[in-house]
Amino acid sequence: MSSAYLRNALRRASRRASVSGFSRLSYANALPRYVLASKTSFIHTSYPRFRKFRPSHALRTCLTCSKPLASSIPACTNCWSISLLPSDISHHELLGLSYEPNPFVVDPSVLRQRFLQAQAVCHPDTWASKGAEKQDIAQVMSARVNEAYRTLLKPLYRAEYILGRDSVPVSEEDQEIDSRLMIEIMKARESVDDAEEAGEVVNLMEENDEKINKTVHQIERLVHEKNWPGAKAATTRLRYLEGVSHAAKQWLDNH
Repeated sequence: MSSAYLRNALRRASRRASVSGFSRLSYANALPRYVLASKTSFIHTSYPRFRKFRPSHALRTCLTCSKPLASSIPACTNCWSISLLPSDISHHELLGLSYEPNPFVVDPSVLRQRFLQAQAVCHPDTWASKGAEKQDIAQVMSARVNEAYRTLLKPLYRAEYILGRDSVPVSEEDQEIDSRLMIEIMKARESVDDAEEAGEVVNLMEENDEKINKTVHQIERLVHEKNWPGAKAATTRLRYLEGVSHAAKQWLDNH
């Protein structure tokens, strides 16, 4: 789509919107489908009954009633309007968090606060009496908020998510595992299996937790440097270390 086409579309939209009084909403509705204008935060989809809203740090008011929004979710409990979000919105943007300069750095307390704010306005129960269509949208948005929160809360899931967005996916089927790492993990798992007293397992868990913390800090640095191969290797290490921690907790639960 050429820039000239976009400019002409914006001019036509502006003229049509001015007929009934200019507003961001009427301006967006006047745009042709699939045209994304930088001056509006709406994106038309192939489904005419639904609009998708792209959150903006500068735009935190309802586009229908102009009241402040309680979260980055386009759900207003003043005029009871709710919109979908584009599928390419990051988990960070969904919860009103910064992706740059380092998406791996997330304050757990802020994350929790943004999660609760978002769920308060998009939980399906909140929209139960507002019609099936709006409740369906709320169901979709609530599920996305839950997924974003669970993913960003744990360093391992967060790292895997960031790598996936940068086309460096990490999976359990990856074969590129350092032999020294495998030997280290095998020895740790054997120590758990052969333990006879809880104190042995507790000591092993403490040592493993130190390795986990060190690896998390390493991932933070590598993501900041955008060293994706290094971040992938560190994330793989973190996954195996957390496996050791899980095995140790299971041993303690069963003894």
